[in-house]
Amino acid sequence: MISRADIVDLQREFAPRSIPQRAILQPPADYTPLPTGPEDYGLQTDGEPDFPEPATEPASLAFVTPLDWPEGAPPAVDWLANQRIPRGDVTTLHGDGGAGKTDIACQLAEACARAAPYWFGHEVTPGPVVVISAEEPQRELRRRIWLHRERDGFDAADLGNLHLWFPDDVAGAVFAVPDRSGIMQPTPLFRSIEAAIARIAPVLVTVDNVAATFTGNQNDRTMVRSYVNLWRTIARQPSRPAVLLLDHPSLSGLTNGNGRGGNMDWRNAVRSALYLRVPEDKSEADAGIRVLETQKSNYGPTGQPIRLQWATGGLRLEQGPSSLVRLAEDAKVDDLFVRLLDKFSAQGRDVRSTTGSGYAPAEFEDDPEAKVAGVKAKALKVAMARLFEAGKIITVQGKRSKHIERAPS
Repeated sequence: MISRADIVDLQREFAPRSIPQRAILQPPADYTPLPTGPEDYGLQTDGEPDFPEPATEPASLAFVTPLDWPEGAPPAVDWLANQRIPRGDVTTLHGDGGAGKTDIACQLAEACARAAPYWFGHEVTPGPVVVISAEEPQRELRRRIWLHRERDGFDAADLGNLHLWFPDDVAGAVFAVPDRSGIMQPTPLFRSIEAAIARIAPVLVTVDNVAATFTGNQNDRTMVRSYVNLWRTIARQPSRPAVLLLDHPSLSGLTNGNGRGGNMDWRNAVRSALYLRVPEDKSEADAGIRVLETQKSNYGPTGQPIRLQWATGGLRLEQGPSSLVRLAEDAKVDDLFVRLLDKFSAQGRDVRSTTGSGYAPAEFEDDPEAKVAGVKAKALKVAMARLFEAGKIITVQGKRSKHIERAPS
């Protein structure tokens, strides 16, 4: 049995040893007190902070004045595709998937490489071309180019200036990544492409497309602008190529018809923006009609729609009927408009030339005769303008409002 003396000995041996309070409170000999107030940071306590002077002088900046410029008119805008795509800067081409962006960009590249005079009616600059195809595989571009060759009658030998690059895999085209500040920094792959482009000295560089090569947040202004500026450095190379970035519009861009994708800076950061859209008219869309228009241009007009149509070999300018056929078709629509005007007048249903309730083209479009003929309000509106111009119909003031009548014979 353990005695009381044994218990006392165990307590004495295993009890925690006390530490002198003085040893706990004393700091080490080399201890430096932490700052406790603004004066410890070198700041004034009774006014503005006293910031230290910069260690080095800022670099001097060079400014110019108009007196430094040579006399005479400045150089004209250098266009790759006249009034559409400028050289020495970045242009975007927006369009929904399947609209035909790749097809028309490929035709532009072919036209420049083989020194064709026009691209959809616009004069182009001949010269070497670089195509960066980060989405379409090599077999697909080979198929498209072969179809264009068959349709337009040129040979593979004519495309010696066309340089195409394809990544080894779908995810192998990361050209830039954001740093902590959100600025897109070029990858080694981008630097390799930049060097290759400098050696080729092209007049055009196409990038298909932004979604496959941009790894940042498309709604972040800093990321968008810094990514576009990477391509602008390529556009400022000695050969001054036009850089064409293909992109998909956002849902809002599709809904409101402006073709914009993501942040506004996809549009604001570039000098020109093109939009390839499907027309609203379902019959035209089903017939393969596409409309190419300029949504933004710093150097030329906007709008200027070009109507294209899918045909054997890809998109081409819409083939309109001959002038005689067009005149005959216009005359039929004019006659239909006058017959429906007589019919509505006989029924006491006045129609007018301004939009809203009683708008003649909209009212006539719903008539069974117009439906059988397949004539839409758009065609009836044009017919109404022709009839007013020819003096065959007039606007008269009725008891309550103005309406259209046949002109007195």
